[in-house]
Amino acid sequence: MDQKKNTGCVTVILVWIIVTVGLAIFFMQVNKTGQSIGTIIFVSTCIGGLAAFIAFVLQMISITSKMSKMNKDQRKKDKQEGISRYGMIVHVGGLPIPENCNVLVILSPTALTITYGMSEYVLSIDQIKDVNCQFDINETEYLKSSFIKGMAGAAVMGMTGAILGSIPKVKKKKNRRCYVSIIYENAQGERKIVLLKDQQVNTLVCYQLVQKLRPKVVEQVKQVNRVEL
Repeated sequence: MDQKKNTGCVTVILVWIIVTVGLAIFFMQVNKTGQSIGTIIFVSTCIGGLAAFIAFVLQMISITSKMSKMNKDQRKKDKQEGISRYGMIVHVGGLPIPENCNVLVILSPTALTITYGMSEYVLSIDQIKDVNCQFDINETEYLKSSFIKGMAGAAVMGMTGAILGSIPKVKKKKNRRCYVSIIYENAQGERKIVLLKDQQVNTLVCYQLVQKLRPKVVEQVKQVNRVEL
């Protein structure tokens, strides 16, 4: 998208220059009223600017139309493949990327992918041990309590105890920001947590993510705990 914007700016500048120079040459050749060169250049520049503006508008309409079609095709493909995409989400902690940076979360039938720039962090559904949704938490205290109390709760009471034991108390507010905590098991068998939040208050993007992800995690846990005699 940035490349298209840069291309559009270059096109506008070229149109402005070409039209301005072309008109200036034309007006000087047909100048029979003795207009000064300054007036001719000024008029040519104004007309060239108008032409460049029209070219810019037409190009933006074309780009917007193409992007709209691409998004529509992507949504159709995602629906067929059971994929959900969640923008407007911010990384709070847990991943080796900057805190409070915007990320894109993609949920497929088999994995959860968190994308930041050119980096992708993929968690298979069977790695995720629990997912929890909360509102207006103290981020620093939550991460500390989740790692310390939460992991202790997991050892004693299982993952349900871990979540219940690590939930901080929150106050109800008119403007609420939703958080999602994802507890997963890494390749070394260690329990880790990823904390995400809505970019804007009252959008409930993280809540929607939890509503889609939790059934998959619950089903996976049931399969793991199933014992055949």
